[in-house]
Amino acid sequence: MNRMFLTAVTGIAMATLLLTAGIAGAQGLTAQLDPSGMITVARGTTPLAMIELNAHGPGWAHAAQETATAEVSPLPDGGRQFVGTLPIPGTEGAIAYTQTVTPLPQGMHIAYDLTMNGALKLNGLQFSVNLPVATHAGKEILISQPGGDPQISALPQERKETSAQVWSGQGAKIEIASGTPDAVTIEVRAATDVMIQDLRQWQNEVYEVRLPAIMQDPGREMTADDRFHLDVTITFAAPVSLQGP
Repeated sequence: MNRMFLTAVTGIAMATLLLTAGIAGAQGLTAQLDPSGMITVARGTTPLAMIELNAHGPGWAHAAQETATAEVSPLPDGGRQFVGTLPIPGTEGAIAYTQTVTPLPQGMHIAYDLTMNGALKLNGLQFSVNLPVATHAGKEILISQPGGDPQISALPQERKETSAQVWSGQGAKIEIASGTPDAVTIEVRAATDVMIQDLRQWQNEVYEVRLPAIMQDPGREMTADDRFHLDVTITFAAPVSLQGP
């Protein structure tokens, strides 16, 4: 009788454990939108990806999107529109941007229309997805390339002293940790330049997946006639809800 009771209790405990694990695995994600248009996607308090437009002024001085100012308005589909300016260090100029964030069941579509507010010099202009080292160290990356086999790499566990670069080339789809709860997929309409870096070399505990529109040394002289359009879809392994302004 005692054995039967113990077996029953054990069975109930195991069922409860499996149900709890299933609920945790099905936990949705939040995409927290900053007033500037930066986006942090997280599972509870654990960030999976930080998404931003950013640039580099003369001497590779970094202009993060969090330094921008923007006006935010809701869109009929539940998304957001950000109309803002990103000041470029080392210049008197700025990049004017209109950013739209459109919700998808398991992610979002993000588009940027960019203009210059006058003459300025840029070393870099890019869309970046930053992946926390604490979540993604050692995870596999699959990069789909035009007319060739996918390239496979991995995010390094330890920082390399010689180089921050993990991978670079042409890609149309980048899959990180595919098939796991931490999966992140980045997709563009057509193959473009992709650079994956380990930013721990600059005391930043993230890996950066960078899609550059400009990456030049000593830089490119820009005018008010220069315009750019960036268009990216990002998806995850669970439903995503937009939160924020």
